[in-house]
Amino acid sequence: MKGNWIFICLAALLGVLFALEGKWIFLGLAILLFLFLRLVRKFSAKMMLITVFIFILFLGRTELTERLEQTLFTGEEKAFFILFEEPPKIDGNYFTTYGKDEGTKETFVLQYRLSTIEEKEAFEQISVGTVCKVKGNLAQPEPSRNPNAFDYKEYLRHEHISWILEVENINLNQCEEKRNLLAYLQKIRQNGIQYIYAHFPQNTAPFAAALIFGDRNLIEPDLMTAYQRLGIVHLIALSGLNVAMLIGILFYTGLRLHITREKMVYALMAFLPIYIILTGGAPSVIRACLMMLFALVLTKFSRKKLMPVDILSIVFVGYVFIDPHIIYNVGFQLSFVVTYALILSASILEKYVLKPVPFLIATSIISQIASMPILLYHFFEFSIVSFLVNLVYVPLFSVVITPVLMIMYFLHLLIGDLLNPLLHFFDFNLRLIHQLTLYLSKFPLNTLVLGRPSNFVLILYCVGIPYFFFRWEKARTIKQIVVAVIIPISLLTLHLLTIKLDVSGEVMIIDVGQGDSILIQLPMNKGTYLIDTGGTLQFSTEEWMERADPFEVGKDVVVPYLKSKGITKLDKLILTHGDMDHVGGAKAVLQSLKVEEVVLPKVEEPSELEIEILELCDEKKIPIHFAIRGDTWTAGGYRFAVLSPSNTVHVEKNDQSIVLYAEIAKLKWLFTGDLEEEGERKLLANYPKLKVDVLKVGHHGSKTSTTESLLDQLEPKVALISARENNRFGHPHGDVLARLEERNIRVYRTDENGAITFQFRGEQGTFLTHFHMIKRNPN
Repeated sequence: MKGNWIFICLAALLGVLFALEGKWIFLGLAILLFLFLRLVRKFSAKMMLITVFIFILFLGRTELTERLEQTLFTGEEKAFFILFEEPPKIDGNYFTTYGKDEGTKETFVLQYRLSTIEEKEAFEQISVGTVCKVKGNLAQPEPSRNPNAFDYKEYLRHEHISWILEVENINLNQCEEKRNLLAYLQKIRQNGIQYIYAHFPQNTAPFAAALIFGDRNLIEPDLMTAYQRLGIVHLIALSGLNVAMLIGILFYTGLRLHITREKMVYALMAFLPIYIILTGGAPSVIRACLMMLFALVLTKFSRKKLMPVDILSIVFVGYVFIDPHIIYNVGFQLSFVVTYALILSASILEKYVLKPVPFLIATSIISQIASMPILLYHFFEFSIVSFLVNLVYVPLFSVVITPVLMIMYFLHLLIGDLLNPLLHFFDFNLRLIHQLTLYLSKFPLNTLVLGRPSNFVLILYCVGIPYFFFRWEKARTIKQIVVAVIIPISLLTLHLLTIKLDVSGEVMIIDVGQGDSILIQLPMNKGTYLIDTGGTLQFSTEEWMERADPFEVGKDVVVPYLKSKGITKLDKLILTHGDMDHVGGAKAVLQSLKVEEVVLPKVEEPSELEIEILELCDEKKIPIHFAIRGDTWTAGGYRFAVLSPSNTVHVEKNDQSIVLYAEIAKLKWLFTGDLEEEGERKLLANYPKLKVDVLKVGHHGSKTSTTESLLDQLEPKVALISARENNRFGHPHGDVLARLEERNIRVYRTDENGAITFQFRGEQGTFLTHFHMIKRNPN
């Protein structure tokens, strides 16, 4: 079996994927694997039986898991006894945590809106292992409403969670603490995190909590984004390096205290499973601890020696057997893929082992190239400066920041506030590092946004990257290394070309809730236009209620979707009018993408938000065009025309909306913003012969829009409505729906259908809805 466990690992993975995805391609890949092992690797009949057995075993294990984990709740239940499984997360007035129902042992996500600061302080004291009586309503998690968006429902399914418990009441006076080893260890972790936030300075505390206990909840969102943009976010997550460092510190300390080497090995073997719990059980920590534990056990109890790749594969097989759904966890994917890449590239790294800087560069390149497909699939972008930045930050974190934080934490437990002068000196220097990180992250071209790779491109990555490592390993000259480097560059270029030279186009109503945002993407990158950006109403609140990173539809919905499509530039950002639900996300779009021109209506008194947008455009030197009736342009053979407003500004804001006419794929389109009855009347008067095929219904289906006279003249065949599910305005209004139904107009609604997409190629096109696509492809 020496050196062959990686093939057992592949058989197990394909068995799990076949069970969870239900796609026959994984069975086909398994058959190809078996043929390769038999014909090329010359596996014996016994080894072939073991490999096939592993495939069937993991297929059956996963199927059994799926059947046994069906929820036992109907959704009508109101009262529960909940065991709190992790420290509560409180952000402003929003409380959330995981809890397990004591009767069924089924895990829920608990959510609660805190009403007073006193209640917030009380809820902060809830400790892990506490059992409380909770009253509330069960709700099913929401699926994603846009393509490529984070799917919370699917995420919770992989976490074995079927329900969100919307809490109405928790009587904290009647809670009881459950006493067992797991709860005790989890409470130690919670107390450790609380100790850090109580005694460590502002800049140091979040990083100490992250690098000692694996809690990154209170790292500032802007700083976290900066680390992500620079490709060094892995440095503020617990990893194998942290595990090795801590074990090294403990082992050395034990020897200095005259504890025998043998006893220290036993102590570390007992400590490693405990450390997994103390750090929150991140996949990277579990992987590193299990590998080290397995190596210690082999050293102590067996004369057999296993290769590192075999140890890693055995850990993978055991981990996935316990929880097959873990393969969908991004941290799990990155941890195992990067570790495999580093282990299998040992012969490459040996070339540079005596040269610290080249060795660090080679390690960084291997890690970044190996993780590239995963990062592009989940986050749509790839840092192109991470190779350089890691040269500075990896030694800084591995040699200075991480060990110093660990040592200072333990010292503070011993000597308390006597350590404060050293802590504040460290905090000052850490603040300088934070400022440097934020500064570097703002440089243009830090990241390469390529969008989510297609299945074909993903396969090319999976084949091309191992081939790159193979060519690098065989390279003996600089020229051969350069030739090898062309492989990943070619993969990225091909990925970019599939995005930029796509012969199909689309018109998409992005589901932004109660608002509008419409993307028009012409074939072959001939034109990319965004009409409105949605927006999130922000209500004034007390300081204690403010969230660290509040949801904002431009930042959290529109920009991620555009990046998932590989869009980094908008030829026009058309803001139909100044209402928050149409332009609230504009600042996030302007800050994240290159915008060639912003198109606005001319108004007499611009709102505060419109003024901010104009100032941001001026700061970024983005041209602004105030649209009026008669403006036209063509791109790639597609025609666009502004039909409203006129050059007068003395009209109601909604009727001052930009109305855009377009001819796309032999269909005539009309995008009406929030145009209401008076604006519609003027539109019809100015264009008495106007006919359209597709109408974007005005004002989200308000009863003051989409009048009978408009529908009778335009004679649309399809109506598109953008509105939030169960919105408080009652959009779309029943009268509007009745008018559309009377005329046999096909209606697509974001509140019922999710995002609405018209995909076209040449003169042919098809309407698709996101929820329909989910049903067609449930996995």
